[in-house]
Amino acid sequence: MGRDGETVVSTRVVLLANNVDELGGAQKVVQVLAAGFASRGYDVTLVGVEPVGERTAHVSASYQVERLLEVSYPKDSGPELDALRVGAVKKLQTILEAGDPGVIISAQVWAMEHALDCDLTDWKTIGQFHSSIEAAVFNKDLARILQAYRDADAFLALTDIDALRFTQSGLNNARAMPNPLAQWPETVANPDSKVITYLGRLSAEKAPMTLVQAWRIVCGQGQLDDWSLNIIGSGPHDVQIEAAIADLPRVRLLAPVSDPYATLQNTGILAVPSLVEGLPLAVMEALASGVPVVASDCSAGVRELLDNGACGILVNRGDAADLARGLCELAQNDQLRAQMAAHGRTHIEAYRLDRVLDQWEKLFADVQR
Repeated sequence: MGRDGETVVSTRVVLLANNVDELGGAQKVVQVLAAGFASRGYDVTLVGVEPVGERTAHVSASYQVERLLEVSYPKDSGPELDALRVGAVKKLQTILEAGDPGVIISAQVWAMEHALDCDLTDWKTIGQFHSSIEAAVFNKDLARILQAYRDADAFLALTDIDALRFTQSGLNNARAMPNPLAQWPETVANPDSKVITYLGRLSAEKAPMTLVQAWRIVCGQGQLDDWSLNIIGSGPHDVQIEAAIADLPRVRLLAPVSDPYATLQNTGILAVPSLVEGLPLAVMEALASGVPVVASDCSAGVRELLDNGACGILVNRGDAADLARGLCELAQNDQLRAQMAAHGRTHIEAYRLDRVLDQWEKLFADVQR
């Protein structure tokens, strides 16, 4: 059923992603959207190109899950990769032909490049990019985005500012669509917690080493002696991070968690030192949990989530000293933390799942006219 009670008439939605097994990022978004669309009566199939690690046990039985490949692509080009690519496209075509045409939503460029090799007659296509245009430039993805999504019925950026900049870059079909919160926590975090938490991938663009350097500055100044730092995540920089924190007090490197809300319940401040971001889910989950944020001023999405500094402190990206300053400013001011926590929980209401699904249904109606 639709939001206003109308029956949704056999509308198919095929959601594409590079994989459907990872816990965070675009993978988490498409899983949330798949369950949300299914709850409103859509016939949903979630499709990943290749498997990654252990297969995620999708908790919702309301949508189908398919993987185009049983093994990952080889790293090097050659006959094996070519054969796998042909097989992946053939399977995707079979999935599309299993019912009436509807809407294809591609969450990632690589997945869309597979779809473009299929017969998409009578299908409406919607492309997404789950980061900022700065990230697209940083990761050298902009040309691929323009190529893959130029003929889509709609291309979705995360904010109005990013949509405008993609339009200026040549995508005349760009518009904004925020990512939704997977759930809304009924309880807020412990306001007396003195734990600073990092939740994210340990990789160059997330800049966890900048946070380690900031913590070294804080400790060297003899500040925040009653606070601790938990770095939660994994990635290519995990060995480097582990070595860098070996001589630092009150800091732990912990494995990724499947339930960030449980972690946030005992978090006093979320630290986001990223060089590039989109509309980070970790920030949304923190604000919904009543946790204020110290984040680098690295994207329009971060500024939008923090309401230009009303829900947290914005610091210069890549600047460990400024990050240390921001952490100390917030940690040492109980009243400011409480004020930002309360405002953040109210501000983030706009990203609740039902509200975002309403926007998606309006988009479906627009592209199918």
